[in-house]
Amino acid sequence: MDRKLTTIFASDVVGFSKMMGTDEVNTLNILKERRNVIDSLIDEHGGIIFGSAGDSVIAEFSSPIKAAEAAVATQLKMKTMNQDQAESDRMTFRVGINIGDVMISDDNLFGDAVNIAARLEAAARPSGICISKTVFDMINRKIMVSFEDAGELELKNIEFPIKAFHLINSKGTPRFTQDSNEIQTVVKESEPGSVAVMFFKNLSNDEEQEYFCEGFSEDLLSMLSRFNKLVVISSHASFAYKDKSKSFKEIGKELGVKYIIHGSVRKLGLKIRINANLVSTANENSIWSNNFDLSVDEIFDVQDEIAEQIVSTIVGRVEADSINTIKTKRPDNIDAYDLVLKGLEYAKNGGVFKENTENAVKLFEQEIEVDPNYARAYAWKACSLANLSDWEEDPDPNMLSEAIASVKKALELDPNEPEVHRIMGAIKLWFERDHELAKYHFEKARELCPSDVYIISRYAVMLNYFGEFEKALSELERAMRLDPFSHDLLFGPEGMCHYWLENYDQAIASFRKVRVPSRNLFYLAATYFKKGDKELAQEKLKEAKAITGMDVDTFVDSEPYENKEVADKLRGNLQAIPI
Repeated sequence: MDRKLTTIFASDVVGFSKMMGTDEVNTLNILKERRNVIDSLIDEHGGIIFGSAGDSVIAEFSSPIKAAEAAVATQLKMKTMNQDQAESDRMTFRVGINIGDVMISDDNLFGDAVNIAARLEAAARPSGICISKTVFDMINRKIMVSFEDAGELELKNIEFPIKAFHLINSKGTPRFTQDSNEIQTVVKESEPGSVAVMFFKNLSNDEEQEYFCEGFSEDLLSMLSRFNKLVVISSHASFAYKDKSKSFKEIGKELGVKYIIHGSVRKLGLKIRINANLVSTANENSIWSNNFDLSVDEIFDVQDEIAEQIVSTIVGRVEADSINTIKTKRPDNIDAYDLVLKGLEYAKNGGVFKENTENAVKLFEQEIEVDPNYARAYAWKACSLANLSDWEEDPDPNMLSEAIASVKKALELDPNEPEVHRIMGAIKLWFERDHELAKYHFEKARELCPSDVYIISRYAVMLNYFGEFEKALSELERAMRLDPFSHDLLFGPEGMCHYWLENYDQAIASFRKVRVPSRNLFYLAATYFKKGDKELAQEKLKEAKAITGMDVDTFVDSEPYENKEVADKLRGNLQAIPI
């Protein structure tokens, strides 16, 4: 019997027997309507249905990412279809996803992989999605969703416990590349000073030192990005190659860079050895390399020296004052730096689990106790507190007050920390509606760290609210150049730009790239309305309301446009859509 590795998607209706007992004809009619939609979504995402009995559907996908996207799309569509329906006409589904080895017989699939998917579906919450750890490992940070630990599940007729997770709506701020296998932006010609900083390899015996390597690499990248004669690729893109076996030439072609910086870190107690290399992607020749043996408290001197050598090598002789501009304010205590790097490791995974964000806050608070003068800790504490509030059903208002106080302290300590200005800009724009100060802080953040794709995306969104749509689009194009993989945080604002510029077909194309839609569905509905497609406009508006829980007025009022007339124009278009 033939075998293969595949992803199994299993779904059925919650309380189907009860619905059938109440009204068989009506239940079957509703099921038929829902199945038409679900079958279509499975097909759109490359799935093949191989089993269907009663209310159940079992399908296979070649990609766990596509299976998860199909599951998310299914649950969002079912939620929309249940809206405005009588209780008796609502139909709720559960979904389970597993990946494993299956046996093939007469176009059917058999084996534990299939059985586990079916049991995970039974363990899912109503309107929920439950996945095995194997699936989690393959989709984590690849689509904009969050997770809750379901524990070790004892599943019927499965001899060993299965580690599982509940897939839930995205929480906090996702700051990662969604799909590291698919280039979205092709760079035709590399700029003379284009460079990518790869993730420095961890050669330490302790795997937990991975966070130190990432922090060192990220800091080096951030320093180089402040030098305006270099085009530094975002870490979202360059770090995506961490576990890939591609040549520097291949990476250079995909990212569109002439140079690559790579290296390694070996940390043994208080001693560190750092190896750094600058390579030309054209011929893979090493242009510059050096080994540094140092104690941990000399780490910042080495970062400065590496940055200076690389800048000097790439762009020629550099004036001393130019080099000084790329140096950042350091903590007084190396232990404080270590705590911040550990905190950042959790903070950047804060959208995956709530516990990550909680741990980030604790580590930043510990750093502040060790060294109360390091602005970066205050800035990321503020960011993490804001993300933590997004995980809470009923957020404590003191949490936001604490975040604001923390970012103000950071600004006082170091007015040149980009994350401080990005957070302050967000507070001024979305919470205080102080447009003048919001613009100042976003522009400062972008100026201080021009290669941070997340900062650029937020800056572009801010420009949209100021009516500077062409400039916003230009910034997003630049972000896509710095991160050729791109993600929802760029595609949504891009669609928003095109909507206001009346490029409706381009707006629709951008919105369709968004894998997990949310608030941008309101703009998509308005786009279809302006194109004259009232049926699709009505469908997308209904989806927007169901997914966000907002009506038109609540949504428009939450959009911080500087010009009230622009907001009212959006409101008018949405209200004109027939319900």
